[in-house]
This record gives sequence, structure tokens and C-alpha cells, in this order.
Amino acid sequence: MKRFLKSVTAEAIKQHKNYFHSKMIYVPLSLWPLISFVSAYYSFKPFSIENAQIPYLNEENLILFILIGYLCMSFFRSLVQSAWFFSFERESGTLELIYLTPVNRMSIILGNALSSVFESVWVMAVFAGGILFLKQHDLNLNIPAALAAAALMMLMAVSWGLFLNSLFLFSRDTGFLFTILEEPMEIFSGVKIPTVLFPLWAKMISLIFPLTYAVEAMRGVFLNSESIYDLRTFIGTSTCIILVLFLISGVCLLLGERHAKKTGNMSLF
Repeated sequence: MKRFLKSVTAEAIKQHKNYFHSKMIYVPLSLWPLISFVSAYYSFKPFSIENAQIPYLNEENLILFILIGYLCMSFFRSLVQSAWFFSFERESGTLELIYLTPVNRMSIILGNALSSVFESVWVMAVFAGGILFLKQHDLNLNIPAALAAAALMMLMAVSWGLFLNSLFLFSRDTGFLFTILEEPMEIFSGVKIPTVLFPLWAKMISLIFPLTYAVEAMRGVFLNSESIYDLRTFIGTSTCIILVLFLISGVCLLLGERHAKKTGNMSLF
């Protein structure tokens, strides 16, 4: 376990030095989610929220409704991007050097995921904390349930990152994966538009993304004072998702390494 944690820490530090070598990198990391959030907020303004009959959403808490969605989105978005960046390890030859060492493969992708999620979202988290403080009178918050939902949301984000890293790690061209996972996740997970307003076919697509469940749970505990008991379905679902994603990630790493040993080629497909 000590060696595993040491590998996770080393990979997190390496990724930090690779992609956060300048303070200027925080400018786009700060502006992009804020601009997206403002754009979504003012997209709703011309419409009557009350007539939409969206659960626990009204004119007063609209900004909180959208803010919570984008806060969750920032966790998952950072991991899609980190997985895309991690695929460059193969192109630069770093991946081959890592695989020549006895380091645990899972610790490598876990370190990359943890580094990216916390480096990329802290600005959005600070901004969200300020807005939540200013709009606290519009919150209908259950604190124990909120802490549980936030913890599960972050675990789901990290497990999603592990899964994506394991896929991107052995892909010859990851551009198309980035395209089909980035924008569709934001559209179909209910970040901008609540899934309750989706047609049936869009609701079916939304079930694919773990972010859908995280956004719904976070909005429920912050805006509808849902208790831990009310979250029992989310807790069960998120636990299953986390376990399945960890399992699939392990299988992908195993298959990829077996392929590399057999062919001497790190490109699985």
C-alpha cells in the first residue's frame, strides 16, 4: 500500500509539473467554466421558469440550479481532458518507460486522475462557494446528505477518470473519443437543461453518463433538502458505477499490457 500511494503521489506531481508549469494556465481554467455557466444562466432568463414545472426549480434559485450543475461538470470535464492529455504519454515515449518499471499500473492512472481533478476545479469550487454564500437564503440544504452526495460525486469523477485514462492510454487516435465524450456529456447529463425535459431517446443517452446521477443528487440535497434516506437510490447506483468503472479500468490495463508484451506495440487499437 505504501508503494502504491507513493506511485500515485509521484504521478500526480509529474502531471502537475507537465501541465501546470505556468500560472497563466489557470486563466483559461477559470474563464472557460465561468463563461459556460453565465451563458447557460442567461439562456434561461428569457423563459418563464415557473411554467416549466421543473422539480425544485424557481426564479429565485435558478442561478444555484445551474451553478451546481456546472460545479459537478467541472470535475468530470477535467478528467476527460486529463485522459486526452495522458494519451500523449504514448506518443512521447514516456508510457514505454513507465511500463518498463515495476510500478503498479492502476496507481499511474489514479495519480493522473487525482492530480487533474483537484488542480482544474478549485477555481470553480471557490467561485461556487462564493455564490452559495451570497445566495444562501435560496438554499434548502441538508448538510449531512450534501456531504455524502459531494463525496460520492468526487469518487464517481475519479473512477470516471480512471476509466477514460485506461481507454485513452492505448488508443492510436484519441481525438474522436474526446469529441464524443466532452460536449455530449454536458448536453445529456442535465447540466444546462434538466433531464426531465428531455425526450425519451435523450433520457436514455443521459443514463450512460455518471454525471447525470451526480448532478441530480447534488441539486436534490442543495435545493430540495433531500435526506440521506432520499439518496438511497443514488448511493446504490453510484456505488455500483464506481465498482464497475474500477473493474473495467483494471481489465483494460491488463489487456493493454498483455497486448504490449505480445506485440511490442503500445497501440492497442
